[in-house]
Amino acid sequence: MISRRAFSRALAAAPAFGCVAPSRAQDTYPDRPIRLVVGLAPGGIADITARFIAPRLGEILGRSILVENRTGAGGAIATRAVAASAPDGYTLLMAFDGTHVTLPAANPGIGFDPVNDFAMIGKVVDAPVLVTAHPSFPARDFGEFIALSRKAIGSGTGSRVYDYGTAGVASTGHLTMELLKERMGFYAVHIPYRGGGDARAQVLGGQIPLMLAAVPTTSGDIRAGVLKGLAVTSAQRSPVLPGVPTLAELGYRELAGLDINSWVGLMAPSRTPPSIVARLDAALRQTLATEEVRVRLLNAGSTPVKSSPEIFKAQIAGDLARWKGVIRDSHLRLEA
Repeated sequence: MISRRAFSRALAAAPAFGCVAPSRAQDTYPDRPIRLVVGLAPGGIADITARFIAPRLGEILGRSILVENRTGAGGAIATRAVAASAPDGYTLLMAFDGTHVTLPAANPGIGFDPVNDFAMIGKVVDAPVLVTAHPSFPARDFGEFIALSRKAIGSGTGSRVYDYGTAGVASTGHLTMELLKERMGFYAVHIPYRGGGDARAQVLGGQIPLMLAAVPTTSGDIRAGVLKGLAVTSAQRSPVLPGVPTLAELGYRELAGLDINSWVGLMAPSRTPPSIVARLDAALRQTLATEEVRVRLLNAGSTPVKSSPEIFKAQIAGDLARWKGVIRDSHLRLEA
């Protein structure tokens, strides 16, 4: 017959009903499907990247990965939700530079710490920002657009002022255009959407003439001839759009040395056990080494660049400091 004291010790040592002891949960991870949350609407770089890597990543992990789009506030709603999720590896975030760099740089009260509220698993891709236009837009490149905009401002006759769409307020596309406006002295009206895919639909339909988003969002449309590219913001031309010039090529002194890229990376909530982060890190490396996945990403205009969790975290901190400096020094006004 067991004593009352022995029974109490055994009860205290046992896991709660319906739960698995943490060490056992880590040893068996993953033992159920994983949610991969995307903070923007379908069709943008974060969504495209998530859907390209999820099937192979799931195969390697031995569990299905369900991509879930949760839109709002430029990706901040989804980002906050993942940060507050259980740190068990079953809710992951397809993060991008908008949620973790430009949005926090522009709004320190965003409601999450982009560095300390997450366990970094690794950066997945880089891609330049692309200025895309409807085929009817009269400018053939970004230099001609600047001239048209300046003419509209200087005419004093109510000439058309052009709208441009982005994935949302303080997205990389938004801050890039505001930086260009500040440096070059032209004007355009920002129209924020719930993701690059939504902005793309509006340009395709002719509701807005221009948009800025990462290359994968509209590279297929440009190759198909249903949209046209005015410029990319990287130092070199995009391999998938060799006919689209860089901004630096336009010859403006103010644009010399400009090199802006978007990125997408995989994250988990902070306090996720190191063994689970290591498992995901290894699986992501295997995924990006798969030829089919690499080809799909490259053909869309992204460059696979798997980095370690430590390097990824350091880049985010550095990018955040850089954009804070750009916003401060350029006196950017971030109206919606």
